[in-house]
Amino acid sequence: MSAAPGWYDDPDGVPGRQRWWDGSAWGDLTQGGPTYGAGGSAYGGSAYGGPAYGNHASGYGAVATKPARTSTDVIGSPERPPWRDRPGLLPGLLIGGAVLVIVLLAVTLVTGRSADRVAGPGVPTFPTFPSDPTQDPPGTFPPGTVRIIDSDAGLSYAYLGEGWREVNFGQRPEMITTHGQYIVTQETTPDGGSFIAEVSSGPLAEQFVVAGPPGFPAAIESLTDSFRSNYYPAPNELDVLSSEPVTLDGAPGYLLRFDLTWDVAGYESTGERVALLLLDTGRERPAVVYISVPNTHAELYGIIDQVVASILVLA
Repeated sequence: MSAAPGWYDDPDGVPGRQRWWDGSAWGDLTQGGPTYGAGGSAYGGSAYGGPAYGNHASGYGAVATKPARTSTDVIGSPERPPWRDRPGLLPGLLIGGAVLVIVLLAVTLVTGRSADRVAGPGVPTFPTFPSDPTQDPPGTFPPGTVRIIDSDAGLSYAYLGEGWREVNFGQRPEMITTHGQYIVTQETTPDGGSFIAEVSSGPLAEQFVVAGPPGFPAAIESLTDSFRSNYYPAPNELDVLSSEPVTLDGAPGYLLRFDLTWDVAGYESTGERVALLLLDTGRERPAVVYISVPNTHAELYGIIDQVVASILVLA
């Protein structure tokens, strides 16, 4: 999985500021982004200036529509994968040599930008990683943790135990905020990041327009397209395993399960099993739950059913 272009929390640590990530490197553009807290919104009233979504009412606006998906679908092309190699890095090293190293060190000292600025935001390179990629990332859950509590999305679910670490993805294109757990399944991929298995959740991002539970099937297809384009090698092929409405802890939702497969050099995995859930938890935006397990760790496929069955809606 690889981080998509977009605005992310500034790795310099300036509170409330976001910096543009172009998919391969941090840019110089910044903005004073909102800070999202549990049960609140920087915009006031309804979280996005539109009709409020609450008390299991239909209130997102127009229903998202798109052509029906077939059970098997292919996305991407070998010539233009959804992320890019870092432009100019290798030629610059070859031409500049030691001079480039000196310049980079000077820039780092002047601007105060740490090595994690190069690593990139979000999934899966984790801006808080230390500069040594072999060192364990932070995010260990405290002793006694048994559940992941996501007050922003309005739900909780099972903590999977020792070795699973707390996500630190910041804002991602599909969710306003992100909570959850992950393990690294491949330390270094061809794009320079890591590949992970994860269970994450958050309120559905504003870009996905949906009018309550009746609009969940169409919205979940748009979510699937976004996850495939932003985090997976291309080309990849999708095979739908199941697609159905569900009720979890009394809340209506929609659950899509599918396999993705690919054959891309440099990746230890050739596919991944994925579950995407939209759930009406009574918040202003529906909850998204994303569960993904690479086929290098197929023995963990059972966590999908385990986590879904453990979901409880927060009061």
